[in-house]
Amino acid sequence: MDLKDPYIFFTLLITLNILAYGLNVVISIFWDKALKFKATITKKEILASLITLLINPAIAIPGYLLWINGLFVFSSMPLVATFILLFVMLDFLMYVLHWASHTIGFLKKIHLKHHEHSEEFNSVSLYYMSPWESIFFGLLLTVVVLLLPLNIYGFIAFLVFNWFYGVMTHLNSKSEKQYFLIFTTNFFHKNHHQLSYKNYGFYTFIWDRIFRTEK
Repeated sequence: MDLKDPYIFFTLLITLNILAYGLNVVISIFWDKALKFKATITKKEILASLITLLINPAIAIPGYLLWINGLFVFSSMPLVATFILLFVMLDFLMYVLHWASHTIGFLKKIHLKHHEHSEEFNSVSLYYMSPWESIFFGLLLTVVVLLLPLNIYGFIAFLVFNWFYGVMTHLNSKSEKQYFLIFTTNFFHKNHHQLSYKNYGFYTFIWDRIFRTEK
């Protein structure tokens, strides 16, 4: 399979995005049923989440063009090393971007949409955001891959992990446990949705602890 063939690449990418969206919805619905939550959802939220779904494959276009033109150079770095490097780097960069999204005027307006889900999460909460947020995250990933000679399989593994972690942290919770070891939980992230100015961490609470933004 030649992934540099645009038809193959984007067909696969779009298919995987649709499957991920559907799986997210299924996980959320079954989770709420198990915990006896009755999450509400509106047509507006469904439409916004579908717009995010449409945008996500388009965000890959700059990276794809850089790749086929030899500007993205994947290396033989060990898969695990690539994953750990991306985890640490993006945990910090996403903390900074998240903090900025609650501090800088125009970014606050963009991020405000995602925070409409503050009392409860529903099956599209992960995808309910301004299109600009999806674009910013895509650009951040593009820059990181452009600067670092990563293992392609480690990069793909990290993308799967990032999606899964996003799903998990946008599930409702009856537990008030904010952490599992150093990792954030859905309750930690729900607190952020309610407080806005605390708990910016994505994968870990380390940067919140260091910069005293932990609640």
